[in-house]
Amino acid sequence: MLERFIRSPISMMLFFAALIGVIYMVHYQSVSNNVESVITLCFLILALVFIVLILFHNKRNPDRRISWKSWTPYELKEEDEGQQWVTFRACRKVYIFYYFALPIGAAVIAFTQHVAYMPLVVLLAMGVIQYTIYWLEERKYLNQQEEVEE
Repeated sequence: MLERFIRSPISMMLFFAALIGVIYMVHYQSVSNNVESVITLCFLILALVFIVLILFHNKRNPDRRISWKSWTPYELKEEDEGQQWVTFRACRKVYIFYYFALPIGAAVIAFTQHVAYMPLVVLLAMGVIQYTIYWLEERKYLNQQEEVEE
C-alpha cells in the first residue's frame, strides 16, 4: 500500500500542483507574507513526509528499494516485461499529448500576455493532464491484469 502511494502518479500530480501554487505565491505575491510562510511550510512538511515514507518503505522492503540515485521517476514500474509494456503504452500516450499540447500551450501564452500568471496555469494544466493520462493508462492495464489473475 505504501509503495503504491509513493509510486502513484496522483501523488506526484499533487506535489506538482502544490509546487506551482508555492511558485505562484512567491513570484506574484498574491497573499500576505504570513499566509505565504504557512503554505510554504506546509509544502516543505509534505515533502519531508514523502521522503520519510520512502525511507520507511526502503527499510521494510530491502528487496524493492526506491533508489535515491536514479533519475527515473518513481511512478515508472519496470520490474518485469508486463510492467515495462504498461509504462511504454502510458509514456506513448503522454508523448502524443505533448505533441499537441506544446504548440497549443505556446499559443495560449502568446495570446494571453496580459495575464501575467498564464505560463504557470499552462504548466499546471499540462502537468496535471500528463499525470492523469499516465495514471489512467496504468490503471487500465493493471486492472485488466488483476481480472486475468482472478
